[in-house]
Amino acid sequence: MKKIIFGTLSFVMVLSSCNSDKKDNEENSSTNVTTITPTKRDTIVVVTPVTIEPPTKTKEIFIAKYPKATNVKWAKYNMNEPMQIDWQLTNWPKLDTSYYTSSFNDNGYDYWVFYSPEGEWVASTTTVKKADVPAAVNKVLASKDFMDYTVTSVDKENDKNMEAYEIKMEKGEDKVKLLIRSNGEIIKIKGKIDGDKFKDKMSK
Repeated sequence: MKKIIFGTLSFVMVLSSCNSDKKDNEENSSTNVTTITPTKRDTIVVVTPVTIEPPTKTKEIFIAKYPKATNVKWAKYNMNEPMQIDWQLTNWPKLDTSYYTSSFNDNGYDYWVFYSPEGEWVASTTTVKKADVPAAVNKVLASKDFMDYTVTSVDKENDKNMEAYEIKMEKGEDKVKLLIRSNGEIIKIKGKIDGDKFKDKMSK
């Protein structure tokens, strides 16, 4: 594990020390969305129960893609709202308050889906079990680099370009997040090892 991580750690720490996360303080005045202050851990999306009717085209595209969806709720995207995904890992396009988001349940799993103002599907994410990830991903998790870590959560992320899994792992005080393609290729990795934070892009 350290061979992979610390080989780039000194370089990554210099970069990460020069870049701090920016928070957009814009408010979405068109919706009644409850914003929860993020904790040290990523939290799941929490939206005030409010009904927003999306454009007809958006709704039609949604129904065609998720015909068995239940407990469907719509809202305008709120960039200040904490998400269950790590935006520093995902390669999704930048969203703004003109985008629509839908939360729903499908086949026992909770989903969050994002649509452009024109009704175009942008991306989706859902929390899954470790047993549900592809064999190639489990092979990476069982490798000598990560075998001593405990997987705490897995989120499946889809956009037009790829299917990937955001995986959080812990070993004592050490914490690691991976973004892995379905074929087992590590896209990005970040975390804290021996008290040192790191972040690295492993592949393009």
